[in-house]
Amino acid sequence: MTRIDGILARARLATERTAPRDIVDTLACPVTRSPQPPAAALDRSAVSDRRLDAEEAAEDLRALCETLVSHTPAHEVADFVTEQVPEPRSALVLACVLQLTDTDDGARFWWQYAAGAGQPAAAYCLYLHHLAAGEDTPASWWHQQTDDVQPPPPPPPPHPGPAPWGSGHPL
Repeated sequence: MTRIDGILARARLATERTAPRDIVDTLACPVTRSPQPPAAALDRSAVSDRRLDAEEAAEDLRALCETLVSHTPAHEVADFVTEQVPEPRSALVLACVLQLTDTDDGARFWWQYAAGAGQPAAAYCLYLHHLAAGEDTPASWWHQQTDDVQPPPPPPPPHPGPAPWGSGHPL
């Protein structure tokens, strides 16, 4: 376990901010929008609670990003670009740097990449990001992914080649 894995394992996740699972099959029914009530008809306390939740999520995201960036050793980020694709752990740190510099679109892209590569912290960052933006449906989905993301399996052990001639094995 690397140092960042240890820090993330001890991180306190906000589990009390859960959204109910979607019970409507979105593939079976077409998307229709109901008319929005006028702003005066909205309950002011609900609006202020939602704003406080969004502000709290934004603060949590900033704190998580600062922690990830400041506690990631430089040698882990040095492998950002590999022969094929960027290293997921490095992409997570890059996304946090982009978020701290108010580059939301770039941060979201690299978090999605890292989450798809098995980094649950990236899925949690996306959950906080969407919650801070007031996007409840994507936030709920990414919160579910935080629990569902599994790290990739370890690479298989190297396969021994054929025995060299003269090793004492009969043909």
